[in-house]
Amino acid sequence: MIPVVPLFRKISPLLVAFPVICFLVLVLLFVDNIPWMDDLESFFGFLINYTDADSFSEKWRWLLAPNNEHRILFAKLTTLFFYKLTGLLNFRWLIFVAFGCTLVIWLVLYRIFRSMRLPLLAFLPVSLILFQPQYRLTSFWAITALQHLAVTMLILWALYWLANPGRSPWRFVGAILLQMLASFSMSNGLFGWVAGLGVLLVQWRLEGMNYLWRLVVWAGLGVVVILLYFHDFANLQGNESSVSFFLKHPHLVIFGFFTFLGGLFDFFPTLDIFPRSILPTLAGMACIALLFWLFRTTMFHSLWQPSQKPVDRKLNHRRYFFVGAYGFLLVNAVVVAVLRPRFGYEVMLISNYMLYPALLVILLYLDGLSELKDPQRLKKWMTSGIVLGALVWSVMYFHHLPLLAAQQATRQTSVFNQKHNELGFGAIIGSEYAAAIKRWVDTATDKGFYAYPQNTFYAPYEQTLLNPAPPADPALKLLVHEMDAEFRVITENWSLPAGIRDACIVVKSARHTYLFPAENPYFPMHFYLRRRMPNLTARVLKSFMYPDTYQVGILVATSESVDIRYSNQTLIVR
Repeated sequence: MIPVVPLFRKISPLLVAFPVICFLVLVLLFVDNIPWMDDLESFFGFLINYTDADSFSEKWRWLLAPNNEHRILFAKLTTLFFYKLTGLLNFRWLIFVAFGCTLVIWLVLYRIFRSMRLPLLAFLPVSLILFQPQYRLTSFWAITALQHLAVTMLILWALYWLANPGRSPWRFVGAILLQMLASFSMSNGLFGWVAGLGVLLVQWRLEGMNYLWRLVVWAGLGVVVILLYFHDFANLQGNESSVSFFLKHPHLVIFGFFTFLGGLFDFFPTLDIFPRSILPTLAGMACIALLFWLFRTTMFHSLWQPSQKPVDRKLNHRRYFFVGAYGFLLVNAVVVAVLRPRFGYEVMLISNYMLYPALLVILLYLDGLSELKDPQRLKKWMTSGIVLGALVWSVMYFHHLPLLAAQQATRQTSVFNQKHNELGFGAIIGSEYAAAIKRWVDTATDKGFYAYPQNTFYAPYEQTLLNPAPPADPALKLLVHEMDAEFRVITENWSLPAGIRDACIVVKSARHTYLFPAENPYFPMHFYLRRRMPNLTARVLKSFMYPDTYQVGILVATSESVDIRYSNQTLIVR
């Protein structure tokens, strides 16, 4: 047993719950009922097609139809559940379900931890590393949240049941059902079959022929499900070209594998990609070395070379789980390293994927707790875990909390642009996708299952923004730099108020009004200290705007007031 100071023992439940509560507060503060990009096809398009379908077979076809390179059954079932319950499509509710998936992941990890009979304080690093905003694009974007988080939850729970089979076959049946749902909920859900195969192989090796039939059933069903998943699957998004990329740039794929696995240590996300990726790459190598050491010194001898000594069944069950969970994460890393570097090396550290390196570090920590026997070594391991968890938690909140606010401002201004210009949810003017988004949103609002949110930062002044512009303020000077795809707008020689909460550039013509969020209110120093800024800067994207001549203004919101004013500056979109 690890010795723990009595005070810490008493407050351990509060310490372990604190990161969870903080993350829940983030969800409450930064999640709006606003779709973005792939959400439109995945949720609006699906729900419209599903409700218009006349037969059960047609409805089932829409449930399983691919969206881009994935099938998203869990996301669609969640959408249908809320639609049947309330008649609405609400993205806040979808993301709350994703938060629930994170809680279930946490619960599975806690069940593994609880079997070790260690003080609760030793579980604190798991809470700190799991409930932090580094993978905000997974936690706060509906389509990615109901893929990555949901599939990881389903697979980990399936692996837990495989690793702890009990005397009844129902856990095995439950694991199969969860794995099948995971398989049709995202492409990497298929990796769970490989992970489960690893669990069953070591069980068969260690516990005998009783597990052979489970191994055969699991492998056979896995082959069938994989074939069904890719049946009539037309959109591979160019993944077939990844082999040629690998042959031309093998070093990027190899380093990408380690960078991906060490992504939790992306402590300098504002640097250029080369210096930024050094620490995660080294950390990924260290994680693999630690994994090899744990496997070589403990798990290999016990799982592949069983002895005649009395068996600690709970320890073996934990080892089975770790084998499967490591397998799932390592297959993920290999596939991402092979398929994604062709989009740019930055993809190895994109927020969407950072759940997996966080889980890898958590698993290594729990594995160490499970294998180390000496109380002093256990105490050092636990202390190191708490220090590392606190460091990661603090760094990620510092870097990503402002980005969450910037994300929210982007979504809220996109609602204004879509609502009043029929273009704003991430599509390019004149594209087929822009026309499809308009059709989906119009149909959804006409049918009454979606309504634009009314709690945006500019909501009380929305009609004012749409009215003709008042006379220009001669004191407001703006610099406009035109580039191929955008205008860069910067305020000049104008005293901005302190404590800016939100700000955006307003561009207005006789027929159209657009909002584009300013960038610098969300820089960490301005965001946290609310100091007076020397200027505002924003990108005005030409691809979102109809050809016209626009007058340029600003909207500045503080905790006390909102200021809207226009300059004499104009810009021309051709």
